[in-house]
Amino acid sequence: MSGGSTSTGLFSFFSFSLIFENFFSKIKLKLPMFETTHSMVCVHFFIDKKIGQSHSFTKFISFQFSAPHYWKWVFVFQFFHRFTFTAMVVENHYPHLSELTSHQKEKIAELRSKTKDILATYPEYDTDFSLLRWLMGWDYKIDAIIPKMKYAVETLVNLGMNNHQTTSIQQINKDIKNMSAVAEYFPGGIMGQSKRGDVVYMQAMAKAHPKTLVKAGPTSQLFQLCISETEMSFKIIRQTEEEKQRKMGVIIIMDLDGFNMDLLYTPTLKVYMSLLTMLQNIFPDFARRIFIINCPTMMSAVYAMVSPVLSSQTREKVRFLDKDWKNHLIEEIGEENIFMHWGGNKKHEHPCGDIRMGGKVPESLWYNETHKLEGDRTKISISARSKTEVKMYGETGKHFHWLWRVSSGDIDFSIEKDGRVVWPVFRCLTEFHPEIGSYKIEENGEYVFVFDNSHGKIFGKDVKYKIVLE
Repeated sequence: MSGGSTSTGLFSFFSFSLIFENFFSKIKLKLPMFETTHSMVCVHFFIDKKIGQSHSFTKFISFQFSAPHYWKWVFVFQFFHRFTFTAMVVENHYPHLSELTSHQKEKIAELRSKTKDILATYPEYDTDFSLLRWLMGWDYKIDAIIPKMKYAVETLVNLGMNNHQTTSIQQINKDIKNMSAVAEYFPGGIMGQSKRGDVVYMQAMAKAHPKTLVKAGPTSQLFQLCISETEMSFKIIRQTEEEKQRKMGVIIIMDLDGFNMDLLYTPTLKVYMSLLTMLQNIFPDFARRIFIINCPTMMSAVYAMVSPVLSSQTREKVRFLDKDWKNHLIEEIGEENIFMHWGGNKKHEHPCGDIRMGGKVPESLWYNETHKLEGDRTKISISARSKTEVKMYGETGKHFHWLWRVSSGDIDFSIEKDGRVVWPVFRCLTEFHPEIGSYKIEENGEYVFVFDNSHGKIFGKDVKYKIVLE
């Protein structure tokens, strides 16, 4: 395309933009929808410059207009000569049950019908808004959703979440601390609910001490803790959605006060990346807002390391707050719902409430090499892009106990019976702590322990394991 035609095209486009902006400024809508007081109306244009029957270029241009929270629609315009403009409708992401569109209702019904066997294993999970989260998180692509939902619900059921009763946020924080003596040293916890009803999760990530944390427990223990905590949060959300008849979410606050380079310790950073990926796979559309406060000067570099594992939907919800972050949180959440340490007036005997505040893990909690399963382990080799299975017979009421280490990197570990996953697939790193666990056998039969290196593209790995039945 010549420079002259490009200039003409851009001039035509911006001329049209001015006409559109003038037209837009004269329109006043009063259709209550969005809840945030910081709304933007976004207009997205796909521009195709046509030459004969072919397209010589395509551009995507976005306009944003500051607007009151009650604006619902972004308009659709079509200009059918030299250019075609198509704007997209903005979806109400947190609708009341009565505001669900006919399309959403149809898709919810279709997804429910196609996943009824999965949902039957966790009846509490089967709500319109739970299914809508999957639809919104995966662009209503039901065929893509089904295997992902199967994995997610399977994991939650394997961790006993279908039988776990959640009575209050205080009980959740207590249950998580009781899961492991090391839990206290992994920062985080539920602060409460916002004035809208969203669950507010606080994570003082900079208070963690990765180099001692990795010595105090297996990777799978961290995964179990975080998945359980998130699902317990969603139990509260589902209860609130039932009461308010409106879709809710989680507001995550990442406090980086005290940030230091130890937090970028490579082995633990890899585990954290795996954790983020897993949580997004199990909990689609989980975050309503992600506020990052007390950002270090090198925040852009840190975020660049983490952002590749974040879905585009998650990245869109991240907000880096400036020094006025306390007022922003109060406006968003409500002063009465924020502990004093973070600028609120929520009552508790400690300024940080019952949020886990991390710290160095004492040596008394580090792994002891004299573990009874350390001796006489069996070695297996697992090639890249393959897996190895170890089969054992289990008897009802007894337990399998295991300990294993991988020679380098990480490996996916799970347990299956009759083609069903009965112990979740976790990608485990054993450089500083062996993978240790136990499983209570609920029925007689053959169990398959799966060591999977399918994600390894070049290098094989050796695993030394010991599994006993007691």
